[in-house]
Amino acid sequence: MGVLGPLDPVLLGVAGAHLLLGVVCAVALLIDAPRVLGVHPAAKPLKFAVSIAVYLATMAVLVPALDVGPVAQRVVALLLAGTMIAEMVPIAVQPLRGTTSHFNVQGSSNARAWRVMVLAIVVATATMLLVALVATFRPLVGADGAPLDPVLTAAWRAGSWLFLLAAVSGFAMAGRRQHSVGGPDGGPGLPVVDWSTRHGDLRVSHFLSMHALQVLPLTAVALAWTTWSLLVRGTVLGAVTLALAVVSVWTLRQALAGRPLLRRPAPVL
Repeated sequence: MGVLGPLDPVLLGVAGAHLLLGVVCAVALLIDAPRVLGVHPAAKPLKFAVSIAVYLATMAVLVPALDVGPVAQRVVALLLAGTMIAEMVPIAVQPLRGTTSHFNVQGSSNARAWRVMVLAIVVATATMLLVALVATFRPLVGADGAPLDPVLTAAWRAGSWLFLLAAVSGFAMAGRRQHSVGGPDGGPGLPVVDWSTRHGDLRVSHFLSMHALQVLPLTAVALAWTTWSLLVRGTVLGAVTLALAVVSVWTLRQALAGRPLLRRPAPVL
């Protein structure tokens, strides 16, 4: 079986830049600043910078494995890197202006920033759809041109399609201009992720769907270290894929019904 080739340098470089931005945001959390919807202005850029860094680093592995020419690979890499930069800039800048980045159409400058973000995500989603189609209907190849391990190939394919499920929750948030269902954005949330504990939150399913793109290939890599047969490894990967898909769809339905992942009762006054 083929082994993975060198990482795409464009995607890897932009991933590194986002990781560095995440470090800067983590340091900024130590500095007191006016809150935006009750949250430190560096908190959201930190989460997005790390998430985008992980995503682009993942795509730096997948894109070179696509069975297309180097020009097509470079176009895909540039589209993904460019759209993530276009997405990250408003996320980082808007909190510095004391306002929100997502769903903010109050005033011409805020509306322009939001339109840029929406356009970037539409282009990125279309590009990922193309990647998923190519990965599904053509082999994934290693540095030597040989097909990758079948279980790893299946993991990349399933992860790509589950990643696209995040578009459902993403565009639902864009259409509503908020991520909460059944109440306004803000208020009590779970530690770190800040998912609402009072209302439905579309970010839960969004997160789970997106990170299937890392969980499934890593599962396949871990299975490759075992002595299990191809059938057993494929079955385990199938079970993990099914579990991720079910939980992603269930949390999406929970959010749309206005139910939080974990509910905390309102304090008694």
